[in-house]
Amino acid sequence: MLKNYLTLAIKVLKRKPLYTFISLFGISFTLMILMLLTSMFDAMIGNNQPVTNRDRLVIAPMLERTRTETDTIMTIDTVKLADANMRFDTSYTYEDNIVSNSNGPMSYKFVTEHLQNLDGAKYSAFYNDNSNIDGYLDGRKFSFSPYYVNADYWKILDFEFLHGGPLNEQDDEQASQAVVITDKAAKIYFGSAGASVLGQEMQLGKESFKVRGIVARPMSDSPLFAGDVYFPITKVDPRAMSDDDIQGGFSAFFMVASPDKRDALKKEIDFLSENFDMSGDEYYDAIKVYNATAIEGFAQTILQERDSERALRMLFIPVTLLLFLFVALPLINLINLNISRVYERKSEIGVRKAFGANSRDILYQFIFENLVLTFIGGIIGLALALGVISYVNANDLLGITRLSYSYQVFLYFLIVIILFGFLSGILPAYRMSRTNVADSLR
Repeated sequence: MLKNYLTLAIKVLKRKPLYTFISLFGISFTLMILMLLTSMFDAMIGNNQPVTNRDRLVIAPMLERTRTETDTIMTIDTVKLADANMRFDTSYTYEDNIVSNSNGPMSYKFVTEHLQNLDGAKYSAFYNDNSNIDGYLDGRKFSFSPYYVNADYWKILDFEFLHGGPLNEQDDEQASQAVVITDKAAKIYFGSAGASVLGQEMQLGKESFKVRGIVARPMSDSPLFAGDVYFPITKVDPRAMSDDDIQGGFSAFFMVASPDKRDALKKEIDFLSENFDMSGDEYYDAIKVYNATAIEGFAQTILQERDSERALRMLFIPVTLLLFLFVALPLINLINLNISRVYERKSEIGVRKAFGANSRDILYQFIFENLVLTFIGGIIGLALALGVISYVNANDLLGITRLSYSYQVFLYFLIVIILFGFLSGILPAYRMSRTNVADSLR
């Protein structure tokens, strides 16, 4: 049966080359764009290295200090008495208003004293990324983005180590002259990212460091891992280490034991904020440590919105609506095209029914034909998408972000092809399967 359906479908597609070309063009172009969008979203928010534990992360990028003052509001009500005199009733209300605030990353002292041993956190990572550093080799100068990270950083983020290994607790304690670099930084500085780079010296700033490990570039840009060179956290500027203020240049993120424990950790951080002792601050009287899940943090970064839940709504509701419209419009056009295409075969359907074919056979035939057409368009769209992905990644057109073509992307793409083919074919097929024999043979 399937062989007969396939043979008939190929013959029908050859019968009307113009219809077939228009349909294939619309299908392949739409599916190509959908695959590119899926690839981009997978690269940015998918469980790719080094954030395969994304659903277990809580991010605390900064804190805010606030000063609150109470405003006294006087309200006067007038009442006309029976003797025509006026009575004035005065009442007072009090409102708390934030009159000043200051926000930014946290100090090393604050994160190590207050965020180091949270009950809900399995690992606590701290990092500083507020500077650039120059590298020197044979009279040449290179500019790198440095990250100063603690040992837990490497336990939470599972970088793909091409060679060597991560920094550890001893490196933090001893402020070791060791670094982990990306493969891109290795190629820029040494001209190679091979194993021979391990143990070689890099002149970074005024000091010399040995390469401990080489990691593959991540698929996407993120404040958590946008560095070229990773140092032990204790190699940061000594002034940043000794600063007694609660704000500084450090951010934090944590990994919990399981995804369902993220809310508990967020509440623990909120409790810390609400009960923080501000007696040593002469001006501000409260703090808030901002915290969010990885997806919430992504939305906040894109929209520059502090409220994590509002950021999610602002990002994903419009994106969902746009994707729906993007799929719905070509889908409607394809349905109309399919109706026109199958309407021309009305007499053929009448003849088949006259010789005993039932409505179900007709329905299955047209759905199958449309699935064949969609799969052909999908293969063309896939080839086009892979070409665009390779070109974008090879030329770094999206900066550090590289489009993904993992097996998850192919799975999503296959699901889209099936749904697109079925939805665009079911209505025309159903209408044609209900065709009356007598009407179709007139």
